[in-house]
Amino acid sequence: MKTKLSPVVGSTIIIITFLIAFYGKRIANNYFDFSLSNPILYTFYFYSWWLLPTIFAISCLYGFRNVIKEAGLQKNPVSGLVFALVTVSPMFISSAIIGNISGDLDLGILIRSSLIAGFMEEYLFRGFLFGILFRKFLWGFIPSAVLGAFFFGLGHIYQGNHFFETMGIFLITSMGALWFAWLYIEWNENLWVPVFLHVFMNLSWGLFDISNNALGDVYANIFRILTITLTIVITVFYNKNRGLKIKKGHLIIHYNKN
Repeated sequence: MKTKLSPVVGSTIIIITFLIAFYGKRIANNYFDFSLSNPILYTFYFYSWWLLPTIFAISCLYGFRNVIKEAGLQKNPVSGLVFALVTVSPMFISSAIIGNISGDLDLGILIRSSLIAGFMEEYLFRGFLFGILFRKFLWGFIPSAVLGAFFFGLGHIYQGNHFFETMGIFLITSMGALWFAWLYIEWNENLWVPVFLHVFMNLSWGLFDISNNALGDVYANIFRILTITLTIVITVFYNKNRGLKIKKGHLIIHYNKN
């Protein structure tokens, strides 16, 4: 049943649910010896921590039938697919030139690290945490996107081997989270846009032996910046007649009719 909540109560529910989803498995592992050697079963178990609490929360707030809609997944995925193919093409081309197809390439690992991880991260961080706070509970773009970016960055620092590398990974993934959030809103709240971008960017690095973390080297980042620039230019052009959706008045507090 759809429930009308105050922004404070609604925001609290969303943030607590996110924290349960994001940290629940880690906390549970401290008390229960639960391990799975099968990678498929482990992936299912891992992401069930993300899916079950968030689906339950959305269902309680807006009804189970509206889970797809409120997560931003009801829009046409084709536009997101085409947009991502065009804009990520520089990264694929450059990766093929300066990198090599990994000799120990495992299709299962590639699917889990690119397709599944890309989709699930966009669902949890952009569709659920950022998206609902921004669209439903008066959070402006800056506080809602920064909150999501902070946790998104924290979720990637395990890739770092020393302090400066870890900080670099945190900063670059946090900035990426802000960028994904902006694209999500500017493309009519279509989560498929950042989903396919995320998937293909992961794939361009996973398929070719480019880097073992999200930081990358100079050449990889040149083409990553080119991809980001393309997405911004195309997005601005796409909205040139109607104007960008995130206005100055939406930066701190977002009054909306949703």
